[in-house]
Amino acid sequence: MRSKITKKHLDYLVLIFAAALAIILVIVFSANKQLVSLVVVSFAVFYFIWGIIHHKSEGTLHREVLFEYLLYAILGAVLVIGLV
Repeated sequence: MRSKITKKHLDYLVLIFAAALAIILVIVFSANKQLVSLVVVSFAVFYFIWGIIHHKSEGTLHREVLFEYLLYAILGAVLVIGLV
């Protein structure tokens, strides 16, 4: 039996696609550190905005959730840029 694709599934599919695209771009531009940093920061901003939109549509957007997405985006970007 086929399961229905819900809005939540579509949201996560968009996030997975964006993450995969960011990983591919980091690999492609691995020789240019500035472009890698731009890709990583762009994905971090996308992730933060995605989190806001996702929780707003579900009615679960609170200050704590906002700060959580912001901190994870910053932490992830700093760690990845530091490793590259």
